[in-house]
Amino acid sequence: MATMHEWLNRLRKPRGPQPPSKQDSLIEQLREVRRQLDGVESYFALENDEDLLDAAIYHREALEARHRHLLRLAREGNAVAAQPPILEEARERWIH
Repeated sequence: MATMHEWLNRLRKPRGPQPPSKQDSLIEQLREVRRQLDGVESYFALENDEDLLDAAIYHREALEARHRHLLRLAREGNAVAAQPPILEEARERWIH
C-alpha cells in the first residue's frame, strides 16, 4: 500500500503532454526562421523582377532581425541549439 507521501507525489505529477519549455520554443523558432531564410535565398536566386528582388531583400532583412532577437533571447536564457544557424554564411552568399 502506498504511503501518503507517494500518493501526494502522484497527484502533483502533471498528466498528458507537457507544453514545450521556453528553451525548446526558442530553438524551434530559430529553426523556423532559418528555414524561412533559406526559402528567401532560393526565391532571390530565381527571381528576375527588380521590385520582387527588393521585396525579397526586405523580407530577408526582417528575418535576420527576428533571428538576432531570438538568438539574444536564447543567450540570455542560456538556451543552446544543437546546430545553431549561421547568418554570416548566408550573408556572404547574398553579398557575392
